[in-house]
Formats: sequence, structure tokens, C-alpha cells
Amino acid sequence: MSASSVIAAGETHADRVATEIEALLSPYLHKGEKMPNIALLAHLVTRALADARERMVTADEALEDELADDGPPREGRDEVAHELHDELTDLRDWLTSLYGAAALEQLGFAEATPHDPVQLERFAGEVTRALSNNELPKPRRDGVRWDVDDAVLRIERRRDALLSHLKDVAREAREAEATRMAKSTAIALYDERFGRVATFLGGLFRLAGHGDLANQVRPSSRRSGLTEADAPSAAPASVAPARRGGSTPENG
Repeated sequence: MSASSVIAAGETHADRVATEIEALLSPYLHKGEKMPNIALLAHLVTRALADARERMVTADEALEDELADDGPPREGRDEVAHELHDELTDLRDWLTSLYGAAALEQLGFAEATPHDPVQLERFAGEVTRALSNNELPKPRRDGVRWDVDDAVLRIERRRDALLSHLKDVAREAREAEATRMAKSTAIALYDERFGRVATFLGGLFRLAGHGDLANQVRPSSRRSGLTEADAPSAAPASVAPARRGGSTPENG
């Protein structure tokens, strides 16, 4: 892992590199000036990188935990939606047999019963309002009676349960999005800090005369958050196959 290698390089070589830089620059100190604590500075930037890496890991784990608890609310929503759909389907069949298909629109069944939970909750509300507010048509068979209030109550109970589950699912979606944004922010912070710290340490190593160490921590120009050594190599460019007879393609 690039962060680990950069941090290890900084912590391992900080004191030796600091001593060598001090030897290089101390002859140029003016009267009253003091050499800065280069070793401490190297340790501080590695700690800053370690902190950014830890924040990124924590944010990733938080997103995994958040996504892991999305299942039960969705399962509850789907179960109640299935029950409500069955209830409305049975009611549609009953109303068709009792009043005829022509009366369905008046009774709230102006369209096919949807399967989507959000649309189903809205549709159930339209049905209960139609049954509660409209005068029922005359049954096709004399003497047949049914309790419309009981039917409305059963639908409303399932609709209320579905609405509660829909709110739970929406809340989980908002929380997941917030956690996902926090992860993206943590990754961006890590990538930015990695580049700054690796570049800084590489400069110290090179100033001390250790080009090999500087090359080890040099940040990749292809992949953020990785050293040049750890970044995957670019895929080789594809070469057009030669034509039959050994001739190469010509422009035009």
C-alpha cells in the first residue's frame, strides 16, 4: 500500500536525512539563526498522511455498515406492498362482480393496480377516497350487501404500514447518500494529502542526496494516492495488424 510505504520511508529515514541536510545547510546559517528541526517536520507530515488514511478507512467502513442495514426496511416495504396489492386485486374482482366493470373508475380503479410501492400507496389512497366519498352504484344482483367501511379500513391499515416502510427506506437512502459523500470527501482528502506529503518527503530525500529514496516515494502522475512504483502500468497502445502481404496501412 503506497501510504504505508511513504509513511515507513519518512519515519525510518527522517533522522538520518535531517542530519545530512543540517550538515549541508548549517554553513549558511546567519548569526542568530537556528537550523529548523527537519526530523520533526518529516515525522509530522507522515502523521498527517496516516491520519488522512485512517479517516478514509473509517469512512469506507461506515458506508459498508450503512449499506448493510438497508435490507430490512426494503424487505418490510416489499412484503407490505405485496399484501396491499393482493388486497386491492381481490377488491377489484369483488367490485367487478358486484357492480360491473363499467363502475370501476367511479370506485377508484381507473387504472391497473401498480406494483411499484410508491405508486401503489398513492393508488390505494385514491381507491379509499373514491369508496368513501362517492355514492355506490346499484348492485347488479338484488339483496347483495357488503361493508364498504370495513374494506376501506383494511386498505388504509395496509397503506399506512406501507407508507411507514417507505419513509424508512427513504431515510436509509438519505443516510447512505450522506455516508457516501463523506467517503468521497475522505478519499479526496487522502489523495490530496498523499501527493503533498510524498512530494515533500521526496524533496527532503533528494536534498540529502538520496535520489533512490526520492524515487520510491514519488507520487504517481497516473493514479492519485499511489506512488509511481505502486501505480499499475499503463496498458500498451494497440498496434494495427499488418495487411496481408506484409504491407502497412496507408493514410487516405
